[in-house]
Amino acid sequence: MVNKMSVLAIDLETKNMSYDIGGFSNTHMFQVSTVATWNGNTGTVYVDEPVESFAKSGHIVKSLSELKYDLDEHFVNGGLLLGHNIKAFDLPILRDSMDIYCINKYIKEEQFIDTSKILLKEHGERFQLKNLVKCTMNDFKLMDSADAPKLWKMGQYDEVVEYCMKDTQLVYDLWKYGQENGIVKAFSLEDGEYKDLEVKW
Repeated sequence: MVNKMSVLAIDLETKNMSYDIGGFSNTHMFQVSTVATWNGNTGTVYVDEPVESFAKSGHIVKSLSELKYDLDEHFVNGGLLLGHNIKAFDLPILRDSMDIYCINKYIKEEQFIDTSKILLKEHGERFQLKNLVKCTMNDFKLMDSADAPKLWKMGQYDEVVEYCMKDTQLVYDLWKYGQENGIVKAFSLEDGEYKDLEVKW
């Protein structure tokens, strides 16, 4: 079983959408608006725009340029990154768009936990995070991911940062629930029924 102290949930939001840059394969063309991390006790948001309301929440606020140093230190200390679909989305964008090269080390050494990838491998179906957290913990995402770039362009930085932080907390709590109970819950769109999904993470 993984030591909770070594796990750092991570999520990012972008200023643009995949259709703006010709598809997800052009990860170097994404423009990152904010990145959030959560270790079960402390939340840190990396953002370059003013987020005065969010800053009052007690979370740590840093500039995006500081992220690479914190992730490198986390890797050196043997830490794992946790996220939902991070291998296909968050990690490549951090590496290719923000030039955070230590991401290659996380991928090579498999120092990450991708809840989406694990569930797909073990149960043959891709489950959205909002489905999992609603069925498992009766919790909810603050918005749809497609809304974040639109709100960012409107200058609603606090809302986007809060949403990003909540997603890291949700995936951390989902992972923790799976660790402690051996299952997570979801509605299977393929089978049309609610399921208990056995997990070994």
